[in-house]
Amino acid sequence: MRLARYAVLAGFLALFPAGAGTAASTGAALEQLLKDYRNSEARLDSSSSMELSDQRYLERYEDDLLPAYIEARRKINEDTRAKLAAIDRTSLGRQDQLSYDIFAWSLSDDADELKDGVAERFQLLPLNQFNGAQITFARDMKQRADNPMERVRDYDAAIRRMLGFTRWMDQAILNMREGITKGVTQPRSVIERMIAQVEMVSGGDPEASLFLIPLKTMPASISGDDRVRIQNSYRAAVIGELIPTYRRLGDFLKTEYLPKARKSAGLSGVPGGKDMYLHLVRSNTTTELSPDEILDIGLAELKRIEGEMEKTKQAAGFSGSLAAFRDFLKTDARFKFKDEAAMRAEFTRVRDTVLEQLDKAFSTKPRAELTFRFHEPFVAPDRPAAEYAPASGDGRRPGIVILNSFDLPSRPTYTSEVLQLHEGVPGHHLQTQYAAANTLLPRFRRFGHETAFVEGWALYAESLGTEFGLYSDPYQKFGALSFDAWRASRLVVDIGMHWLSWPRETAVEFLMAHTTLSRAEAEEEIDRYIAIPGQALAYKIGERNILDLRERAKSALGEKFDLKKFHDAILRDGAMPLAILDAKVERWIADQKDSIL
Repeated sequence: MRLARYAVLAGFLALFPAGAGTAASTGAALEQLLKDYRNSEARLDSSSSMELSDQRYLERYEDDLLPAYIEARRKINEDTRAKLAAIDRTSLGRQDQLSYDIFAWSLSDDADELKDGVAERFQLLPLNQFNGAQITFARDMKQRADNPMERVRDYDAAIRRMLGFTRWMDQAILNMREGITKGVTQPRSVIERMIAQVEMVSGGDPEASLFLIPLKTMPASISGDDRVRIQNSYRAAVIGELIPTYRRLGDFLKTEYLPKARKSAGLSGVPGGKDMYLHLVRSNTTTELSPDEILDIGLAELKRIEGEMEKTKQAAGFSGSLAAFRDFLKTDARFKFKDEAAMRAEFTRVRDTVLEQLDKAFSTKPRAELTFRFHEPFVAPDRPAAEYAPASGDGRRPGIVILNSFDLPSRPTYTSEVLQLHEGVPGHHLQTQYAAANTLLPRFRRFGHETAFVEGWALYAESLGTEFGLYSDPYQKFGALSFDAWRASRLVVDIGMHWLSWPRETAVEFLMAHTTLSRAEAEEEIDRYIAIPGQALAYKIGERNILDLRERAKSALGEKFDLKKFHDAILRDGAMPLAILDAKVERWIADQKDSIL
């Protein structure tokens, strides 16, 4: 795998030869190119700019479902790659070389997605139940209600964005109609979940809509004519445009789309679907591993993990089979939360335990506080056990672990330690804070989110429980192993559905056979993998890479290996593709050796 990653790195860097121009070979030229690219992308896609904490285009909703959008992105990509090729990488400092390499990889990845036919087919699948705009827009509006707007221009921007969203949604319906004619549709299970979401968001009395909450929280500082105008315009946008748009979508999904939804679970069931999936595999893993190679990794990992499970089961004093132990954990009342308060208290306990001992493995603590809240009812049935919402880079806004209390009896107590380690500290919360707090990095690195790095780190963080005195209880240890088996199983079921044409039920049964997930959780997870193909592969591939780097560093440095310094080396430069991470850590190991001599 390491040789393959270096080959990938060498391959895409070869696309960007050193230029001879003096002006173009400076760090300032690279900085300007990054700025120009970010501005071009932000004007084209407001959501991408907001992901980088850029609020300049908050009022706009993108037009990413039109052919012109693809052509504009292709032009930006081609022009930027040409300009990057004119910059002499060898003349840059080490940090600028990192920025160059990460940027080059990102442009190459985008170019792969923008190939003729691939990008157009993705436009025919604009919505799903996991991260489709019909649900993310509602969640964004709910978050605005939780963080009230303060200025007239904030309300005006929100109105314009609402109206832009309604136009986008009507275009999504048109694209999905075209998808029906071309056989590029979502499966029935995805559409059924979407219908339930849309009905929950748009059903009932419009006056009780969550979209109207910002009017109820309007500050007294907005008064007079401004207040009257905003109340009238905002209400008209919600009642007259936004809610009717949701209802149009619901009617379309039920009467027109659902009867034509595809019978297959995976992308292999749509024309050109395997090409789409190969791009997603490369993009999410940041490697050139083939689906078959990834499948073999998943099966081998499951065999290893289940050996550890047997030992942990015996330590718990359970004499039955592994399957019987899983059933015991799923059904015994001692492993159930009595209410949301008990769940929050348990996650708070784990967070505090880790924070008190964080300096055993890390040289810094996150500046931002870490808090817990629960998923909104209209999204909870389709969300995972927990998710992380990043804190602000300056630490003023806390990071939030969003817990899922839907079907509370199915949410076990024995996974609280591993789940907090992943979503909170030292997982997503610490990793994102490390990067965001480093203001010397360019913005795209401070807020980068290469999935294999981000999710690989969070899965690696689960392995650090013993550093903080966790996993002393065999049930919590088994919970951690179950999560590890779950991530290994993802490699199998994702490849199974999207590459090998497994039916949905086969994937559900496989997941239930190798984890402690309930049927409801397993179905929810499988529908997630159907909706966002390839994303589930990133966790285990990224984690294995970081574990491999740690072993290489320990072997090379011997007694001089310092876990804190290793973690600093992994995190301080932000997220990046795995091949670039490999090369960076190899340089760090060499630097550490030099400092020892």
